[in-house]
Amino acid sequence: MSTTTKTDSRVEVTIPRGSEREDPNLFVGINGVSYLLPRGRCSSVPPAVAAEIARSERARDALDQTMDRLQRAAT
Repeated sequence: MSTTTKTDSRVEVTIPRGSEREDPNLFVGINGVSYLLPRGRCSSVPPAVAAEIARSERARDALDQTMDRLQRAAT
């Protein structure tokens, strides 16, 4: 019987520090697997986790832009 080891390439990501009111860790869950990444430190994660973090940041940036645009339109 042979044993096959799946090699998992990793990607380095750094989660920026949040405010004091934010959780000191970032929770990421993908396909039933959970990751708890410390803010302000470099972490080695699978590419899918890095892609999800990037997608989340883009969504947050888009929300911020939309909120700014709506606030300017309301004044």
